[in-house]
Amino acid sequence: MDPRPTILVTGATGFIGGWIVETLHLTGRARPRAGIRTWTRAARLGRFPVDIAPCDVLDREQIEAAMQDAPIVVHCAIGSRDVIVEGTRNMLAVAESMGVKRFVHLSTTEVYGEVSGDVDESCPYRWTGQEYNASKIEAEQVVWEYAKKGVPVTVLRPPIVYGPFGKDFTLRIAHRLESGQWGVFEGIGGGMCNLIYVTDVVAAVMLAAEDDAAVGEAFNINGPEAITWNEYFERFNEALGLPPQRTIGVNHLRLRAIVMEAARAGAKSILTRFERPIKALYKQSSLVRSRAVQFEKSVISTPRLAELNLYNRQARYRDAKARTLLGYRPRVDIDTGLELSVRWIRHLGIEAFM
Repeated sequence: MDPRPTILVTGATGFIGGWIVETLHLTGRARPRAGIRTWTRAARLGRFPVDIAPCDVLDREQIEAAMQDAPIVVHCAIGSRDVIVEGTRNMLAVAESMGVKRFVHLSTTEVYGEVSGDVDESCPYRWTGQEYNASKIEAEQVVWEYAKKGVPVTVLRPPIVYGPFGKDFTLRIAHRLESGQWGVFEGIGGGMCNLIYVTDVVAAVMLAAEDDAAVGEAFNINGPEAITWNEYFERFNEALGLPPQRTIGVNHLRLRAIVMEAARAGAKSILTRFERPIKALYKQSSLVRSRAVQFEKSVISTPRLAELNLYNRQARYRDAKARTLLGYRPRVDIDTGLELSVRWIRHLGIEAFM
């Protein structure tokens, strides 16, 4: 009989969840059980002979089946507000009833909101008006509610996670840089870019799942370097082998963001109402396809207003608590992380992820 524990990982078709499952399998550290919502996104997991279980976090029957004989749960599932908040509640309710030994909840430093300076775990929640921020705060509140009931929980708060299979801060940035519409920003982009390579997040998850000192605690985890967003764009641009970036004024950028926010909303409304005829036109007309590609490139290369605030945020998320209690040490510097990310992008072809 295999003495290794089974670890259920929710959101296993996602960026971080997928990395956790693969790492557990390849290192032999534990037996991963990949909790998924839909089979259509499980191709990445299918590269390895891992246990895959249906686990829609809004379906308690699926959760109960997936959590059978899994003493450790790593909860990474994300999505709508219901998925983040009620899904977390469902997972914890089942974990309580089944007596799990450890429940690791992957949160985010976004729960701190718009802050400046050094930020540690004593910083209170701050609401920004953004749905993601509110959802993750509410999910954490549910976690602490179940901690009081005796569920052995640990909360991890990573900041900007990048690396292969990452979309928001890896592929999307690469698309923007390659579009030629991105650059170094005047008056914006000087905020701290708290980057952590995905394997360092996985290492922190493993420590939290195994160390008794993690129970009942929240931990910031961060990467080894502190750079600005403009520095990240420049170093990523160089790693991609692209020409030097142009300088973009902040007023132009804000105006473009406002215009594109309206265009996004309008396009979504039109597509919702006329999806079938629009798809038919797309298939039949090369002009429509060309216009759609141009619009998509404009959307990709234009930041949202919330991103502009992020690029100016002067916060550094301190991880001294994780280093002291768990022995956490980030190992991947930014240049190495970017080199690995670019190799992956070049190997698979960036257009495959448009």
